Amino acid sequence: MAKTKKPEETKVSQSVSAGGVAVGGNVDKSVIVTGDHAVINIHAADEAKPATFNVQPSTSKWFYGHRYGDLATFTGRETELKILDEWLGNDKDNLLMLRALGGFGKSALAWTWFNRVDRAQWPTAVWWSFYEKESGFESFLSETLKHLGVEVKESARQQVNDLLEAMRGTNILIALDGFERLLRQYGRMDAALQSDDEDADIDPSQRDCSSPLTETFLRGLSGAVTKSKVLMTTRLCPRALESADGKLLKGCRDESLSAFSPEDAVTYFHNEGIKATRAEIIEVCAAYGYHPLSLSLLVGLINEDHAHRGDIAAVKNLEIFEDVRARRHHVLQRAYESLATERRDLLSKISCFRGSMEYAVLKKVFPSPDLDKALLDLRKRGLLQFAGENQRYDMHPIVRHYAYDHFTDEKRRKEAHVGLAKYFGDNMPVTNTRVKALEDLAPVIELYHHMVGAGNLDEALKLFYDRINQPTYYQFGAYQLRIELLRALFLDGEDKPPKVNTKRSQSWTANGLANSYSLSGQPANAVRLFLISAKLDGSDGDKKNLAIDLGNVAQQQLVIGELSAAERNLRRRIDLSLEIADEFREAVGHHELARILSYCGKWQDAEQEQDHALPIFKKLSAIQAEGNVWSYRALRFLLMAREEAILDTRKSNIEYRISAIECAQRALEFADEDARTDAPTPRDYVDAYRFLGAANRMNNDLTLAEENLSKALDLCRQINSVDAEADILLDVARLRYAQGDFKDAQEKASEALMITERSGYVLQGADVNLFLAELAMNGHRSKVEGQLSDKEAAIFHAQEALKLAYCDGGEYKYKVAYEEAERLLERLKR
Repeated sequence: MAKTKKPEETKVSQSVSAGGVAVGGNVDKSVIVTGDHAVINIHAADEAKPATFNVQPSTSKWFYGHRYGDLATFTGRETELKILDEWLGNDKDNLLMLRALGGFGKSALAWTWFNRVDRAQWPTAVWWSFYEKESGFESFLSETLKHLGVEVKESARQQVNDLLEAMRGTNILIALDGFERLLRQYGRMDAALQSDDEDADIDPSQRDCSSPLTETFLRGLSGAVTKSKVLMTTRLCPRALESADGKLLKGCRDESLSAFSPEDAVTYFHNEGIKATRAEIIEVCAAYGYHPLSLSLLVGLINEDHAHRGDIAAVKNLEIFEDVRARRHHVLQRAYESLATERRDLLSKISCFRGSMEYAVLKKVFPSPDLDKALLDLRKRGLLQFAGENQRYDMHPIVRHYAYDHFTDEKRRKEAHVGLAKYFGDNMPVTNTRVKALEDLAPVIELYHHMVGAGNLDEALKLFYDRINQPTYYQFGAYQLRIELLRALFLDGEDKPPKVNTKRSQSWTANGLANSYSLSGQPANAVRLFLISAKLDGSDGDKKNLAIDLGNVAQQQLVIGELSAAERNLRRRIDLSLEIADEFREAVGHHELARILSYCGKWQDAEQEQDHALPIFKKLSAIQAEGNVWSYRALRFLLMAREEAILDTRKSNIEYRISAIECAQRALEFADEDARTDAPTPRDYVDAYRFLGAANRMNNDLTLAEENLSKALDLCRQINSVDAEADILLDVARLRYAQGDFKDAQEKASEALMITERSGYVLQGADVNLFLAELAMNGHRSKVEGQLSDKEAAIFHAQEALKLAYCDGGEYKYKVAYEEAERLLERLKR
């Protein structure tokens, strides 16, 4: 959980009110989610049945989450419009991705086509733009379900399932504009200012979705039988839509949007009243590769030129560069420089906003009698967009990036942010009592953005702590938003401390960012930030928080296979806790160390650590922590049962299986007692149910295994516990194999593999690859394994498992998995 320290000069306590629900596996990593979750269905004995949803007639209308700008002059694109019509009418492709770099008119084309769709055939449709502020995936989910008349559940993971289920039963058209904003490449607060140049030669992992929830949604669209259609506009193809060989998944289609055709360019110029022959238009436009945004800026230059107003002669003498990209940049430069100084300044100041802004706000922030005339002029020049229905002004990202980058000097830019910070500070709600959705935080986040832009990072951090931290972490679980906001304080990069003044504030910020990375399934990033926090606390002599840091980083190091460092950090945590006489944290250190030793196959050492921790927890009446010890004991016995099978397949390992069942039952009893005396901790139930299910499956009691694993997976998804989901999916896959359902076993294992690969979960990845190797060896390999034979696929996965299980080598291997992989490869060589 967030550490019990806070930045300097903060007044809000980080204690959790009664009725909250802890999610972590122990009190050092607990996370509180979504208000009062005291009532959670964790004891349902009946097997969960798939929900069915009917879109309510009263709400079966077209829903515009956002509006695009005025498109009275939209021209051409007949070929592309026909492609979209054909896609909508076919029964093959669930998703069409309209992909291009900035300035090619993706949004304009999608918006125009969307509003031409026959509403009689598609009575329910949703337009959502991720370019808008606080328009992230979680907001899309809740607002869309609300529009469809489907109950909006607290868990975003359940919302994904409910939306997918609704889409399977009803023909819903959904347009998702600016999807690249949900990818890691754009997962930062200044995404609106990011240029296309930064997309060149990026690491493929930057095309991963920032949130695992988003990837779950995309996977749910691919290959599924659904009546609905999704149109996506994006600069980059999400990697979740690709199989291992880089091909698009079944049901997905990619259409690359090219530049205008010469005929479209001629029509556009003539419609804008430009005096020119067809040949003149083609000559000028060809120099810019028929790039739509560049042509729009050219028209603006022509219509505002004093010497040749309205005549193409106004742009015939523009400097022509060899590189088309340089030409496009040059026309933007000319458009900007042709403005009067005060209008250039206005455009740059408007670029300081995080996104579109209401006209009413612009009037208050820029109280000039000339404002309306200036805004109209900027619109005519193609530099500003206007959505009349909601009276909002916006800028194309390329224009915004250029205008922001071309303030007269850095001082003027900071002054602009200072002025905007003053406005939003004066108009910010006094308290957070009315925060019902993330959108309610928009004014506060806008103020934070301008404080950062003004260089007032300490004030920004205080605002974050006072007004943003609690709702985003505890109420909404908006971890990706937190990542975007906190990253802005790391001016020197995330391998250096943030640029706030005190070490205490620096450590809190690094820890907060690390927590959000951890909960978003990015453990390697979490490790880096936790280590920064630990270094700061150590240099500040803060032994209590240093002990917490070391425990936090060890948990993340474990899942990425850094077993040696994890053990070292936990032993240091134990020593520090002894120094400051903190019995509880000492016991947690022993308890967590036992888990690492179990993975290393050091059974007696692990048992000794657990025996050390348990009496302390009993003495302190730490009921939740006692239950955690029993969960980890169950894990130890499950691993021991696996090792017994490796050493002698003829020898029964029933003793270990029964012990695992008994320990998991004890863990469940403690979870119930903790819920009765304090509040339920869903993550503890997830672990207990998972280990009960896994042990019963090993014991060949498939009915009990089904019951417990179903509960574990359902609850895991309720709380969006990314790090537990792959393990549970693998246990379900093993169960399906035992039941003879090889197809579902393959699907569940493949889903688990995707999670481990995306998040970098090394130990889980080793186990999943082992199971996939066994599947392939028995003739049930995945279709995505291409032209490989069953044996070749089995060898591939076994070698992957061996490599992952190696971890740090020597005594710091994931011992059971490594030995299983060795034995499997020996069998495959025969």
